[in-house]
Amino acid sequence: MQAEYWLSKWSEDKIGFHQDTANKRLQKYWASLELSEGAPVFVPLCGKSLDILWLHQSGHPVLGVELSEKAVKSFFEENALPYERREEQAFIVYSGTGQAQGIDLLVGDFFALTPNHLAQCHAFYDRAAMIALEEDMRARYTGHLAQSVATGTKGLLLTIAYDQSRMAGPPFSVSDQNVQALHGNDFDLVELAHYSGPERLGNLAERGLETLDERVYLLTRNR
Repeated sequence: MQAEYWLSKWSEDKIGFHQDTANKRLQKYWASLELSEGAPVFVPLCGKSLDILWLHQSGHPVLGVELSEKAVKSFFEENALPYERREEQAFIVYSGTGQAQGIDLLVGDFFALTPNHLAQCHAFYDRAAMIALEEDMRARYTGHLAQSVATGTKGLLLTIAYDQSRMAGPPFSVSDQNVQALHGNDFDLVELAHYSGPERLGNLAERGLETLDERVYLLTRNR
């Protein structure tokens, strides 16, 4: 998917992928990362996710990156959070102030991130990045993520997998084999949970799927 595709989705408010509550897998498995108090967290392709708010309220500074400025602005305004806006090299930066201090969302291209941007982040959370990308772009994404985070950085990764003959993504089907192939060289992987069944479908049932697999992984950058 090209950048224009996602920008048009936000522009037209076609954002069925946005969840109106914090993700229940995040809430259940985040403690598995065993982070120190106040550890900063990176959220790629963050949209206006309420997961950002949950992480912040759990004591973490949050750095997100998102293509759509509309999405980032909406996050702050819909949650009545004060912010400042500035331009900084390749990004427009929305920085929370007051009660939102510690939330910094970068508007721009994920691939413009450098290790310097993520130097302070001890962890990352991927609910919507891998599954938003087609296979060729997914390989670029995982490679750039690995190059940008420091050794020892931990991550929580959520994926879905389904019969691709029944539905065209996004969200795309990301199998366990695909996760292992793309992340396995750079991260130690532990599968924390695997859920399967039609009750997992939600609004994807309307698109022809009969069942869905969900997986939750703990990743640790190994070198």
